[in-house]
Amino acid sequence: MSPGSTISTGSKDNQMDVDREQIQTSLSYSDAVEVAGTQAGTMPAILDPDTGLPCGTEHESLIGVSLSEKQAERAPTVITLGETPFERKGPHEEVKHHKIVATEIVADPVATHVPEPILQNSIILLEPRIAECAILIECAKKRGLFVTCVNTTRYDGTNVKYNPTAESLLEIGVHQVYEPPVGQKFSVVECANHLKTIEHQQNLRFLGVIPLREKAVDISDILVALLGLRVHNDLGLASNRRDKALMKYAVATAGLRVAKYARLTDPKGGDVKKAIEELELDFPVVVKTPRGMGTQDVYVCHSMEDAIEKSSQIVRSVGPDGTKASFSLLEEFLVGQEFAVNVIASPTTCKGVQVTDIWEYSKKFEEGAMVNTWQTLVNCHDPKHSVLVRYAEGICRAVGIKYGLGHVELIATFSEEKKRYVDPVMVEIGARLAGGRKAIMAQKAVPGWYPFEAMIDSYCGFPIRVPPSFTPVKAARHVYIPNN
Repeated sequence: MSPGSTISTGSKDNQMDVDREQIQTSLSYSDAVEVAGTQAGTMPAILDPDTGLPCGTEHESLIGVSLSEKQAERAPTVITLGETPFERKGPHEEVKHHKIVATEIVADPVATHVPEPILQNSIILLEPRIAECAILIECAKKRGLFVTCVNTTRYDGTNVKYNPTAESLLEIGVHQVYEPPVGQKFSVVECANHLKTIEHQQNLRFLGVIPLREKAVDISDILVALLGLRVHNDLGLASNRRDKALMKYAVATAGLRVAKYARLTDPKGGDVKKAIEELELDFPVVVKTPRGMGTQDVYVCHSMEDAIEKSSQIVRSVGPDGTKASFSLLEEFLVGQEFAVNVIASPTTCKGVQVTDIWEYSKKFEEGAMVNTWQTLVNCHDPKHSVLVRYAEGICRAVGIKYGLGHVELIATFSEEKKRYVDPVMVEIGARLAGGRKAIMAQKAVPGWYPFEAMIDSYCGFPIRVPPSFTPVKAARHVYIPNN
């Protein structure tokens, strides 16, 4: 049966002859029409009592094979029409009904099909740095991805490797860069509007947004949602992944231990003493900015005067991310060994969150702050780190990390009795790639682990590839060299 064919059933005495039926059964659509037309030119113009048309021609609704009434009843149909579609100009026998014995009716079978335009897949790198951006560009090339970068600030060219200009990003292979208009502050809504416009104009399809520094964390998921994508972390906890006070609240609500803390809002530091007394803290205490990064604006205070001074200094100043700090954060000073636990989150992993590498910190107290000296890669599968792994996974779930990378900093004490680290306490968590060059070194030390490729896949919602084991086969140490 040819597509688009119909069947008419009426009086059995007026069916088309067997010869025509056999001819049409063996011919294609166009051939059947041609044969019918030839017959019309050589045969007498005898009207068909069913259709009112000359015998040997077919109405456009009857192109195809004629069936008997019994055959029509057994044939699959998509619809049964109660009225005939034929036009009659004289007396004729009423047609009872006709059936469409096809799944599709093609109005113009010779019209060519116009395919949908092929979209170019693209990723968005939010606030990139040159080192990580260059590696991600190579990974994107393997997947045939168009690379778009977004800078929230128009950088002036100072320290280009850390704050790259649009020109420097284009030079290393980025396809296009968005920056806020001259004289205007960055708006995530305006950025999304611009990206949606070029998505249509350039025939692009954005797959995901990758935040590459701390100040991009809270806007990355909002930008993903504004672009109409679903591969974003919990939007209701976006602020909890950036604001360190809200972060502690979310983790504590999940039943995990956090350090004692208080918000201090007095620009003169008048609320410091009361907060220390209510939390029953002993010196030293930690005073820091709520939206910092690294160890910037983090102070270890050994006296009340020092804590008051640092708190008032933070409240009156602009934070490292360029925003005005409305309060400072007072925390208890935690004693123990500090670690950084790096994770990758994806619904395609068995637990949703996978610990990839753990780094043991070595710090020293210098000029009122704890300063990094080096960080050493350790085996995350070692039983003595098992509590750290479970705690870090719980932290990520508590702040709503579902896609991409996470960087959990915590402090734990070693139990000689249990031969493992116990009682972990979160320092903070970053929903992003870890700072420094930890991912690059982990790739060199762990066979089969490609963190940058996995990062692209996870932020785009693709299945990620992980090695059977994350046990390092090479030693790796991240050394900090003073620059002053």
